[in-house]
Amino acid sequence: MSYTGAKSSVLLGIESSFATEATLKYKLPFKSESLNHKIETAKSEALLGIRGTKSLAPTKEGAEGSLELEAYPTSAGLAFYLALGKAALVDPDGTADSGDEYTKITPIDLNSDIPSATVQVDHSGQKMKYLGMKVNSLKFSGAVGSIPSISLDLVGKEEVVGAGTEGTIVDVDDQPFFFKELTLYTDDFQTTTDLYSSIELNIGNNLDADDYRLDGTGKRKTLEAGNLEITGSLDIIFDASVVSGEYSKFKNFQDGAIGIKLEKATGEKLTIYLPRINFSEMTHDIGGAEKIMFKANFTALIPTTGDIIEVSDYQNTTGTY
Repeated sequence: MSYTGAKSSVLLGIESSFATEATLKYKLPFKSESLNHKIETAKSEALLGIRGTKSLAPTKEGAEGSLELEAYPTSAGLAFYLALGKAALVDPDGTADSGDEYTKITPIDLNSDIPSATVQVDHSGQKMKYLGMKVNSLKFSGAVGSIPSISLDLVGKEEVVGAGTEGTIVDVDDQPFFFKELTLYTDDFQTTTDLYSSIELNIGNNLDADDYRLDGTGKRKTLEAGNLEITGSLDIIFDASVVSGEYSKFKNFQDGAIGIKLEKATGEKLTIYLPRINFSEMTHDIGGAEKIMFKANFTALIPTTGDIIEVSDYQNTTGTY
């Protein structure tokens, strides 16, 4: 029997505390996976009168790698929750179960932790689980002609060979978000733009992955989040309105905003809002006969009020994951 990616699957559960194995709940729509056991070694430098190394000693152990997901409605909100860490139920009309409820996802405060997850990778029947996995960075990508994707860079405590405990599995939705279901705004979902052809958004948690103790395990004790960094890039078709708009903001170092909406006609929706961004680079080179593009890089900044990023998951009406 051959072990192939076509026969593989990935399940995930949110842990109650760091590296405490969780019941598996979500099936992930992954395109690629690279979670692996990692170990550092120290080479014995003892001089024994013979040429060669006598021993390699195991030192720091852990697990790390990445998951690349297609942006399906249910798992998209889950991915942003794992990266940002704070979820709360929003009920606009104040009436429970009226149908307008959604989950708002924002960054954790200084006294909270990024959630950790148990991830099980099934290699055609050979299962391995990874405990204490936290999102070090998330990349959201959307472009004309392709299914939006979410890539997670994960760091964790350990790999365990064997199957995890499965609960009632939340399966993958029937369809992912398509590129034509991705709309970009230059503000808080009021002003659409039809000049953007691609966007990339990066969320970096800067985890402290080097917290090891002399506790006889060689494994990480914690994974604390560092400074939150949110950056991104846009491809914008050269147009007079961009020259007077985004390009003018770039030249004059003025703030802008970006709204990202993924929405299906059947009601599935996810929105991402960056209330304050600053363009740090915007080139408009001519490389040939094709249309000229602005290549814009931006950084999200802390606004006067509210959060640096707000994600609204309309698939989740519970406020928890």
